[in-house]
Amino acid sequence: MFATLFLGLSGTASAGINDTRHNLGSGTGIAGRNQVTDTAEVCVFCHTPHGGSTTAPVPLWNKRLGANGTPAGGGAYTTYASLQTPSLDGAVAAVGGISLACLSCHDGTQAMDNIINSPGSGGLAADGGGNGGQAFTWNTGGTVNAAGALTSGAALIGTDLSNDHPIGIQYCGGGMDNTGAITGCRDQDFNPATTATINGNQVFWIDTGAPGTKQRTDLPLYVRPGEATATGPLVECGSCHDPHVSTGQAGPTGTGRVAGETFLRVSNANSAVCTACHVK
Repeated sequence: MFATLFLGLSGTASAGINDTRHNLGSGTGIAGRNQVTDTAEVCVFCHTPHGGSTTAPVPLWNKRLGANGTPAGGGAYTTYASLQTPSLDGAVAAVGGISLACLSCHDGTQAMDNIINSPGSGGLAADGGGNGGQAFTWNTGGTVNAAGALTSGAALIGTDLSNDHPIGIQYCGGGMDNTGAITGCRDQDFNPATTATINGNQVFWIDTGAPGTKQRTDLPLYVRPGEATATGPLVECGSCHDPHVSTGQAGPTGTGRVAGETFLRVSNANSAVCTACHVK
């Protein structure tokens, strides 16, 4: 499932990556982005064909990840649940899964060139070079330090997640598990999820195109191995964001959807991302 979400995209999506701030390579791309002078490779800052991290169920992940839901560079996360908001009626899991992979850059605790398998021969390092990464040379867009760690700007989420949309939270207050059963959202202020078995795995998503047909613009919900029957499908960073799309990139034929700014799976015009899940 995760490979489909992250790697199994079309050539159009690949072109999209080149035209985003996730292109950290030395080649051509949008002006003002953070980039290195050491390699023109784009995918290497997240993925590797060999020797990737298996700490989280992310396909061929090429970065060191924190242990047991902690930041890779040390410390701890403060989650939205710490606010004790009374409307937060779904169980919240520890930071993990796909969100932990996103935060391996966006929490700012380690360099973005912390890559386990760096370009060229002999570049394999299990710790990705540690907090300082592989000591690449950065031509910065003004939001990273000399080592390549995010220090400012909207992309720096940090370790205090209490002011961000909750992640690792049960969708719609719970009521689903990974057996294929949807017993009904406990919180009726949410639109129901769609489920199907794909490659032997039960997967869940929120439709944004043709009902019941899984498409790139749909908002995926994530099941964590070993936790699924307790928590069910969860909202994670990747539910709203697709790291491979550029602003305005068209979705599948017939969806009438385009990607939004900041890697949103669909444009948030008229709060479309919000209302895909929330009944408001």
